[in-house]
Amino acid sequence: MRRFIVLALPLALAASALAGVAGTYAGHGENPPGGSGPYDCEVVISQSGDIYSVQWYFGGQLGYDGVGIMKNGLFCVGYAASGGYGVVVYEVQADGSLAGVWATPGFTDVGTETLKKK
Repeated sequence: MRRFIVLALPLALAASALAGVAGTYAGHGENPPGGSGPYDCEVVISQSGDIYSVQWYFGGQLGYDGVGIMKNGLFCVGYAASGGYGVVVYEVQADGSLAGVWATPGFTDVGTETLKKK
């Protein structure tokens, strides 16, 4: 019985962290080398069934628009902007924040981004 409780506790924590991914987040990121350095943004995540809609705002203006899914504790999002496209994979943290890496064409390294719920 004790083994079951030890194994079930991490699963219960992971399930509770995944349940609340929809919301509004304050974001901070780092562009890959050769990019424009650090940035701040606001990210709005909405859920409809198993699909998520994700929008990144910079200075109040929509910068990127994406669609995401949750799989094995990862929140994966493909996104588009007027000049291109990209992908970001976030790990849902125990505190509900999202820690991610992203890629777009033209770079050879990934950028990083952390989202914290407002």
